[in-house]
Amino acid sequence: MQGPSHLVISWFVADASGLDKPRDRRIVAWAGFSPDFDVVAYMAAIVWYGFDKEAAFENVWKVIHHRYTHNFAWVLAAGLVAWALARGDSRSRLKVALLAMLACALHNFLDLVGGGPTWPIYPLSPVSDFKWHAEWSWTIGDWPNIVILAACLVGILAFGKWAGYSPMECFGDRADRWTIEVLQRGSVASSNRMRAAIWAAVLLAVIAILAPLGFNPFQ
Repeated sequence: MQGPSHLVISWFVADASGLDKPRDRRIVAWAGFSPDFDVVAYMAAIVWYGFDKEAAFENVWKVIHHRYTHNFAWVLAAGLVAWALARGDSRSRLKVALLAMLACALHNFLDLVGGGPTWPIYPLSPVSDFKWHAEWSWTIGDWPNIVILAACLVGILAFGKWAGYSPMECFGDRADRWTIEVLQRGSVASSNRMRAAIWAAVLLAVIAILAPLGFNPFQ
């Protein structure tokens, strides 16, 4: 499943669980995204292999991704970091830590379902090479992942307009305030332009995510 989908889904998990502080929701959301931090290795590999994305994928990304960050150890580490970053009393910090671990574990499950049968996860890494995979799972570029990504992007806008805050707060309070201002209180002309800009950005983001995967809806 695509990284932005993990981030948005994790944020909604935090919000649905009653976390009322933007900081706490951010912590849980980024914890849920964190198994994909190893994308930096893929970016470095693309440069190393002369921008040959296929070689970078086969020799680096397919080998390391789902192995070193998609495991129980990483889930525990996410919880410990969330505990350290959270504010408030012990009970509230524990809630943030547990939700961070839940979001991180959910990321692993969603990648098990939406990563394809030939791309397993290694839950006991680095202690063991034991791996999980699902023969019935769909691959990263298949339509279910695309539908989930589109639903998440639309959900950001729909929820923001209705609730007055949105998953955009993952990128800071200012980003969220700007998004809500555009969705709710701008002038008609300026809001229409801003909405068009947001939808254009959403479309470009989808293209940027799918293009390296070789996704072609007309095949």
